[in-house]
Amino acid sequence: MSAMQEDVLGTRRTAVAEDIVLCARCGKATPIKDSHIIEGDVLDETLSEFEYLCPDCWQALETGEKDLPIV
Repeated sequence: MSAMQEDVLGTRRTAVAEDIVLCARCGKATPIKDSHIIEGDVLDETLSEFEYLCPDCWQALETGEKDLPIV
């Protein structure tokens, strides 16, 4: 996550009381209750076992999209 994304997310968290996560594919800020959890990619630079996807990226994945843009 870049410093700019962290700044935007931090500002959003201050203004909005709900928990927000960034989509692992498109970077869109999404309420955690609306996001989908997937296994993290071991070849990716992330150190997390799990990542969050926004509803749009999740739907694309469910319909068979293979080349989702990676942030």
